[in-house]
Amino acid sequence: MILLDTSVLVDADLSSLDPAESYAASILSRAELEFGVAVAPEDARFGRRARLEFLDAAIDWLPFDEESSRSYGTLARAMHAGAPAQARRTDTFIAAQAHRHGVPLMTRNARDFQRVASLVAILTWPPPDADPE
Repeated sequence: MILLDTSVLVDADLSSLDPAESYAASILSRAELEFGVAVAPEDARFGRRARLEFLDAAIDWLPFDEESSRSYGTLARAMHAGAPAQARRTDTFIAAQAHRHGVPLMTRNARDFQRVASLVAILTWPPPDADPE
């Protein structure tokens, strides 16, 4: 399994993912996407809602459970050690879920996770060997 970060879920063409691999996403990413729908300008709201409904049908949303909270403690220490105040907390929770399940995290923003890359495998979307669009 590969955990997809919110940055991938926003607009990546999921049909281009490896069909031999299984994918999931954090329920926290779903919450971020709900927020995106809520704050979108009126003309963009329908498209964002449609994308979220598509994802609901296509993705398994992983709950943030007790084991994930244990992983969060470990990753938060690494993620926020010496980090600027604006370090993204949701990223740490999502990375904790990847850590808890022992799976890689696929993101468009690998820099956001560089502090925990020794604890969680970070994959970049699109993959470096992907065909240019």
